[in-house]
Amino acid sequence: MIRLGLRLTLNGGREALIRLIILVVSVGLGTGLLLISVSGINAVNHQNGRYAWLESSASSRGQAAPEWWLVTADYYQGQVIARVDVAATGTTSPVPPGLPRVPAAGQYYASPALAALLRTLPRDQLADRFPGRLAGVIGDAALPAPNSLAVVVGYIPATLSHVSGAQKITAMSTTPPSGCSGNSSCLIGVGLNANAIDLVLCVIALALLFPVLMFTGSATRLSAARREQRFAAMRLAGGTPRQIALIACVEAVLSSVVGTGLGFGLFYVLLRAPLASIPFTGAPFFPSDLSLSLIDVLLVGLGVPVAAAVVALLALRRVNISPLGVTRRVTPRPPGVWRVLPLLAGLGLLGWYVVAGRPHSTGSQIQAFMPSFVLVMAGLVLIGPWLTMIGARLAAARTRKPAALIAARRLGDNPKAAFRAVSGLVLALFITTVAVVSITTINANASGTQPTPAARAVLLDQAFDGDSANRVPAALLARLDGTPGVTGTMVVYQDPQERSIPPRTVGLPATRYGSLGAGLVSCAQLDRVRILGRCPAGAEAALFPVWGLLGNASSATLWPGATLPSGGRLTALTIVTGTDGTTAAIETARTILDNAYPAGEPPLTIGEISGQDMVRYTQYQRLADVVILTALPIAGCTLAASLAGGLADRKRPFSLLRLTGAPLGMLRRVVTLESAVPLLGVAVISIAAGFGASALFLRAQMGYTLSWPGAAYYLMTAAGVVLSLAIIAATFPLLARITGPDVARNE
Repeated sequence: MIRLGLRLTLNGGREALIRLIILVVSVGLGTGLLLISVSGINAVNHQNGRYAWLESSASSRGQAAPEWWLVTADYYQGQVIARVDVAATGTTSPVPPGLPRVPAAGQYYASPALAALLRTLPRDQLADRFPGRLAGVIGDAALPAPNSLAVVVGYIPATLSHVSGAQKITAMSTTPPSGCSGNSSCLIGVGLNANAIDLVLCVIALALLFPVLMFTGSATRLSAARREQRFAAMRLAGGTPRQIALIACVEAVLSSVVGTGLGFGLFYVLLRAPLASIPFTGAPFFPSDLSLSLIDVLLVGLGVPVAAAVVALLALRRVNISPLGVTRRVTPRPPGVWRVLPLLAGLGLLGWYVVAGRPHSTGSQIQAFMPSFVLVMAGLVLIGPWLTMIGARLAAARTRKPAALIAARRLGDNPKAAFRAVSGLVLALFITTVAVVSITTINANASGTQPTPAARAVLLDQAFDGDSANRVPAALLARLDGTPGVTGTMVVYQDPQERSIPPRTVGLPATRYGSLGAGLVSCAQLDRVRILGRCPAGAEAALFPVWGLLGNASSATLWPGATLPSGGRLTALTIVTGTDGTTAAIETARTILDNAYPAGEPPLTIGEISGQDMVRYTQYQRLADVVILTALPIAGCTLAASLAGGLADRKRPFSLLRLTGAPLGMLRRVVTLESAVPLLGVAVISIAAGFGASALFLRAQMGYTLSWPGAAYYLMTAAGVVLSLAIIAATFPLLARITGPDVARNE
């Protein structure tokens, strides 16, 4: 029977060959996307694991000779530079990964990307921050990404031991940032919580796989009527249900095995390298990060063919029950109202977490939210035929036109088959709605503000801790003022009266932002900086924000006036350097401040401060774009495959209608209505479910209130519907070709 199944699959004529090719391609596409999802999760964890050595601290216990260790962050044009200062106390001191040895005093190792910058930039813009000479490059084992900027600088122990923050370590940490949550030794701003990304990637995998499964299901139903007739004939000729099932499984397993191999080939040959260059986490991956474990390969390689065999067996229910039932075209049982329950259950489960609160651990959150979205998406697929039936009955009761009556009758007789063609698009609309609404809401609640172009040219250095009366040397300010491109400098001092600034001063609503912590600035210095506002007329000093929310400030901002206290020494909090916005001016001033206060926080532009708040949201936006741009084309392919298969199965009745005098235009209207009625009817429910699921998820997971998307979403939704109608219209030439007189005669 296996040999017979292979012969029927491979030698069944042109129609069988085309069907086999479509099956192989659809399974290959699904397998490729599945491998991308699995390898993406692996890549995030591999990348995050290479941040572990930067988490080394006194708690990293080992038997090696102690080593003085200090990790700080620096910046170049918005890119983070991970700087590690080390001083070995013996020959057995731990060696950072990617290095042949611990650098000696006066030497440093740089990542390839940073070494390239050091070779091309003037020394005063970057190289002067690192004492000594470049001794070599850091290997990939220590770099989270190919473009990572990192440097390991060598010192003598006597020098580094007196630097604030330096500590002794005896081993390199192997704990990634996501595994040391709550540990004071974790380096803030380095690495990411991979568990949070895992949650996002799991949702994305779900969003990608559902449309692929719908496409694969549609492809397996191509020429379904002919296959059922063939299997029914085999039953009448004496074939047993087990033999028929075996023949069907041979075809399904053959196409799935070849398709799985195609999916692996697509992943390793075509997709792996381009995907590695996409910065899903804010940084690209090494191609080797997108790896698959042996368990991953076995689960995908064996799971897909097994799933295909199960689907083939389920598709033979009518043949196994009654072979004559296929030829008699028995009307399927109408879908029941119970199909509403899974959708309501999924939304209800999300609502439960709004009331009861979300789980605290990421693993528990995945277990909580994934089933909710699975229920909602499965509910949309299940409720579709029932809504299609309701719409068909309403249309039949309200119309007298022949095309509408024929379409309504066909929809009412078999709403499952009618909805199956548009199910991929319905899911794509739900996925698009959830992605766009979630990103819109997250961005609306982001704490960062987009700075004005002038404010992006301002460099802030919060080099002091505020616990002592700090004085900024006049020579340092004079050197900054003399740097080409620097427009002026000023110092923000601590306000003894601890006053605050109303948010409306910089155009922010008081209902959303609290009062801004204020310091004191000299009006003479503020006038020299120019682009950050001005003092009231006649004022000696002004209240000025200490650090945050300066992005909205401009030369027209009027700060509240103040007076400098008489006597005593003021405590310096921040050095503010205004520039003309050029790279040379910003980076030269940053180098001067870095060398003046090596142990302080790195100087940042206002744009870089705002960018830190927006990085994660940009990552989510990028992932949402990937989901949308993948789901919509797959849905279009599902619609095209379903329409083509449906026309092929109905070419005889359509041909007979044309022979009886039905014009081709009427048949076109029938085909259009059969697809448009379920699409438009269920699309409304799908979009509403997307808004509802997003609102509940955002409230439960983040405490956010839903924000309505902009006009781009509605235009994209309308474009998707119009494109669907265009795909329907594209089948009209096929309809004309398969409904000629010769078809009816040959059938």
